[in-house]
Amino acid sequence: SFAQCIPGPIAFNTALLLGKRIAGISGAFAAGIAVIIPPFFAIVGVTSIVRLFSDNVYIGRFLKGCYMAIVGLLVNILWHLVKRQKWSVYKTLVVVATAVLLYLKGSFLIVILISAFILLYIKEAKF
Repeated sequence: SFAQCIPGPIAFNTALLLGKRIAGISGAFAAGIAVIIPPFFAIVGVTSIVRLFSDNVYIGRFLKGCYMAIVGLLVNILWHLVKRQKWSVYKTLVVVATAVLLYLKGSFLIVILISAFILLYIKEAKF
């Protein structure tokens, strides 16, 4: 129950560590599954309810408003992260190249691989 109060991967890692300490490998497995199952079923339940009522005009408008609120929150977080950053030509090039690759290719895997090779090249060239 303690692990479910902690967000994301920290909860999972905490459950694994405590489960292993208490009951070994089988305890780690059981604790990991126990942390994953409740949010999974909660998401499945909410999705089922949303699909059931998605034809309703008012629910549809509410969900569009929620989507816009989420976008606004993400933009706000991004804005604060950008303001705190000490920008250099190198960082700006990496951000712009990543945005262009995401726009053109649309695949995070390709962007991650290309970015890794670019970073290796830049580190070797010592720009």
